[in-house]
Amino acid sequence: MIYTVKIEQTNDYQRRMKYIPETDSFVEKDCDSLHYVRNVYQYPYGWMTESGTPPNDHLDVMILTKDHFELGDEAKVRIIGVFIRNDGDHKLMSVLTKRNITEFDQLTDEEKDNLFRLYPYVFEGEGWFGAERAKQVIEEYFKTH
Repeated sequence: MIYTVKIEQTNDYQRRMKYIPETDSFVEKDCDSLHYVRNVYQYPYGWMTESGTPPNDHLDVMILTKDHFELGDEAKVRIIGVFIRNDGDHKLMSVLTKRNITEFDQLTDEEKDNLFRLYPYVFEGEGWFGAERAKQVIEEYFKTH
């Protein structure tokens, strides 16, 4: 499952960023990013370009990498898992294609710890799942969009 992610949030920004499609640019929102609030290492975050563009429907993707990205950069990624949320705003997890990982369970303990600290509260119906569940989320999304 190789897709393209457009970067909309990096650890260079304390504030949550908003994409302006008309100008292909970003502006800061008036709230801090979740990564900053929870004081965890911020992986680059964005959306799967094949799924749409904010503010319209799209799929959110975290890239588990320490590589540096700028807002608006695009990266080819392999989807390896998903955090299922009750509100339907699921977060896909990915790695750059140069990394030889295909499954959530193959992440390092440090990476998993950072993810678990990003979403420390897992309610009934929510949870961390591997590549097969992520594939289902993507397939369900494309059936309805």
